[in-house]
Formats: sequence, C-alpha cells, structure tokens
Amino acid sequence: MTREAYGASADSIEVDAHFGIASSTKPCCGKAIMATDHVRVRVRDVSRPPALAVTLLLLAGVVLAGCSGKEAAAPAASPPPATSGVRVGDQPNIVLITSDDQTKPELKWMPQTRQLLGRTGVTFNNMIAPHPNCCPARAQILSGEYAQNNGVRTNSPPWGGHEGFDPDTALPLWLQEAGYRTGFIGKYMHGYDQDDGIEPGWDEWKPIVGTLSDYRSFLQYDNGQLVQFTESDYYTDVVAQQSTDLVTQFSSTGQPFFLWSSFIAPHGTCQGNSETDCSGPPPAADRHAGLLGDVVLPSLSAPSFNEADRGDKPRDVQELPEVVPAEQQTIYTARLRTLAALDEAVAGIVSALDAAGTLDDTVILFTSDNGYLFGEHRLVGKNVPYEESLRVPLVMRGPEIPAGERRKQIVSMTDLAPTIAELAKAEPMVEIDGRSLLGYAVEDRRQRDRGLLIQAGSKGKDKATAWKWRGVRTKRYTLVRWQRPRFVELYDRTTDPYQLTNVALDPDYRQVRRALADYLDVLEDCAGPKCRTLVPKLPEPGVR
Repeated sequence: MTREAYGASADSIEVDAHFGIASSTKPCCGKAIMATDHVRVRVRDVSRPPALAVTLLLLAGVVLAGCSGKEAAAPAASPPPATSGVRVGDQPNIVLITSDDQTKPELKWMPQTRQLLGRTGVTFNNMIAPHPNCCPARAQILSGEYAQNNGVRTNSPPWGGHEGFDPDTALPLWLQEAGYRTGFIGKYMHGYDQDDGIEPGWDEWKPIVGTLSDYRSFLQYDNGQLVQFTESDYYTDVVAQQSTDLVTQFSSTGQPFFLWSSFIAPHGTCQGNSETDCSGPPPAADRHAGLLGDVVLPSLSAPSFNEADRGDKPRDVQELPEVVPAEQQTIYTARLRTLAALDEAVAGIVSALDAAGTLDDTVILFTSDNGYLFGEHRLVGKNVPYEESLRVPLVMRGPEIPAGERRKQIVSMTDLAPTIAELAKAEPMVEIDGRSLLGYAVEDRRQRDRGLLIQAGSKGKDKATAWKWRGVRTKRYTLVRWQRPRFVELYDRTTDPYQLTNVALDPDYRQVRRALADYLDVLEDCAGPKCRTLVPKLPEPGVR
C-alpha cells in the first residue's frame, strides 16, 4: 500500500479505506526459561483482535467536531513547583501508552493516534527524553527522578537495569494509596524476570520477560504465570488485546484506574537478524507487510546525515564510517510498518474506553522512551545527546484538556510521574525532580527558559564517575561533557539546528559556555527542587 492510500499527511489526517480494512482483519536480553515450583508455563495462541468495533465512529465524530560572565551564571531563585495546581476531573482514569525508540517525526505515520488523541487533545512539540535509553527512561516514568536519584543509569548492572531500581517507592504504589486500581502490560525493565515476582503496587501484572525485543514467540509473566506465545502471535496485537480487556475489566468496577500499555514498536529485533544489539529491521504484522514502501527516510536529506566534517565531535564519532543509506531506508520502512499495528492498538484502547462508557473520564497519554538516529553524524541508534535521540512524541487528551491545540513548552520524561500523581491526587513517595505538565496541557501558559539535565550512564567501576556523558539542554543551547575521553560539545541550536558546528572553543561563545557549565554543575548532583533550578540569564554570543 502506498503512502497516498494510507492517507497520512503533514497537515491533515483523513479517515480512508485503510482503516476499514485494518479494523476488519486481525489487528489490533535473553534468559533461559526455568520452571520453578511457583511458576507454571502454558502456551497460548491469541487470535482475537483488539476492540476496534467503534473506532470508525469515534474517528468520524472527531472529524465532525474538529469540522555577562560569571555573574550571569548564578542559578535563578524560586524554582517552579512540582505541581501545576490545575484540576482535571475528579480522579480520572489514566492510560499511559508508550512506544519504544520512536522519533517525534514518526508520529506522522500514526494517523489514528493523531486523530483520536492529538485532534481531541494537546500535542507537545518539545517533549524531551533526557536519558535516551530504554531502562533509564522507564525508571524516570516510574519515579519522576533523574538517574542519580532513581538508581538506573544503564540497561544493566552494576549501575542500572531492574537491579538498580527500588519498586517499593514507585508510581503504582502512590496510585494504590490514592484509591486506584493499577495494571501493567508489555515491556518493563531489562533484568527483570519471573524470579523477581510481581512488582509492588500492581493489581494486574503482565510484563514480557526474556528477550524484550521479540515480536513473535515471546514470553510473558502473566500475574504469576509464565505464558509462552507462539510464532502466530504478534506482540503488538497481544498487548493491544490485553489492554482492551483490562480497560473493560477495570471500567466495570467504578473505581479509578491506571493502565500502562508498554509496546516495543518500532524497536529493532534480534529475531532473524545477526545484530547483537537487537537493532535489525523489526517485523511487521502480516497485514502490514506491504505498507508504506514508498516513504523516503527523511534523515537521508538532512545536512547531518553521513556528516563529513566531524573533527569537532567526540573521538568515537570522528572514527565512524559512512552509513549505508539503503540499510537505513530498510530499517525505517520496517519501523513504519510496525507503527501501523501500534496505531491500531491505540485506536482499540480508545474504542474500549468508549464502549465501557469511561472515555470521557479518562486521561490518555502517548509517548516514547527515546528517539533514534538513522545516520545523522554517522550514528545509528540512541543514547547520545543529539536532538534526534532526545526528542520524542507526546500527545494527551482527557477531561478539561482542550482539543486540537499544540504546546511549545519544554516538558520531560521526568514530568510524567508528577503529572499522573497530580491527576490522581496521589502523594509521591520520593522527592520529585520533574514537574507536572498538567498546567501546560490545560492552558497555554508562559514558560521561562527551562533547562534539563541530559545524561547517559556507563558501567564504570566507580559509581561517582560512571557516566558516559552529562549535559544540559535549554531552549537554545546544548552543552555536553563527555567523560572518557574528556570532551566538550556546545551547540547553538537557534543558528545550528542540525548540530553541525561545535562552538565550545569559539571565543564568541566563551561566556555562554562558562554560564552553562556552572549551571550544569548545579544539576549534576541535584535532587528535588534543585533539579528545577531555572536557567540563569545567559549572555549573548560575542560578549567577552
């Protein structure tokens, strides 16, 4: 199917034959399996599609409804509060839907999601994943804290993975204390397995275990029971169906609920690929095998693609070979096809809420854990301080949230937990580093320049120095300090949006660099309100 038939465009979304076809068909790191005396294994073949029966009616309804130096570097006082003081419903239901490795521009190819969430809610254009890696991002979602406080710097020990996280103070427990039923389905944290048991705070617990990037023949720990799915089961469809079932179940109780549906699309896979980092082209659902084959990877025309002059980049980047464009195009096409199933899954969850009569009392958020590079600066992947890795989609709908509006304010992965807590009138059990974005969702409030601590951990022996890089991102600048070897990058994204020219050694930016370095010193060991210290007044370039 071509992009024209698919009906996706930058400025409008049309309900076309694709969705009728899709909704009438079946839609919507490795560990050995060991049976124990408290775990049973069963094989299951899932054939039921997600509840999409009223999706077209919902879509149609939406269409009708929408027809000077050191002194300047001192930190600002009075950090903003962690909550917004906005009231949205009376403890609404909350559904969080996450994708994996999805870039902000790729949301374009999820028209139902944009229609059902963006057109009826708010789209945040500056959502940042400040720790752009799978496990650290999920720890931020569950805690509202940066990695130096939640314990998860990497995907695995000694300074990360499930082992580094404390689930006894996490978000679901706050919500249970506030009277919510809670459910989790899908990708959780690297290193978690059935031997860890059901995590505290979850009434329904259905994480995937084993290899977390398997789209077929995967293993799930379903409320204390191991379930082996088969080659005929497609991950996105299974999580979608379980999510709609849980929406129906929770909606029948009259008790507010929180559901986190955690998908792996469009993350790469190890299945059928030789890449040890599970970055091979992800498999599409059979019904989407020929979809969107004519969509060209936008990165191929970016000035940063296969960047020639990398002498001002870190040594590892300087040594990178050219990326093969055709390989990246193949991966991109495969990713878009997996997003087609995820798009159907989002529509199915919305349909289930509508059928249960709880849609109008539910806040839905859709985002991704981190972005992805397809050859920009000759990099492929994530976990780097460049914009393609940091920027992710965020759309949000719910009671009191205006329809069809966009926000320019800078928001962060660390903001999700305090936002959810404020919606639920829940009391966090940790000191929050982020702040609720609810006020920005309800009203287009003015925001002062916001600085975010951006970082990536390493497996170094010394915890104090076990960082790959740490930096700060403001509205205009990105300053990064690489640890080994030591190297500094500074980009003025206003004049250099593709981050091609490192101005760290440019005399015109000397005072800017000093001010940002002092600001980063404040954030690197921050906790709670200190993490919300405002960006200092920065000198203009050229001031010496």
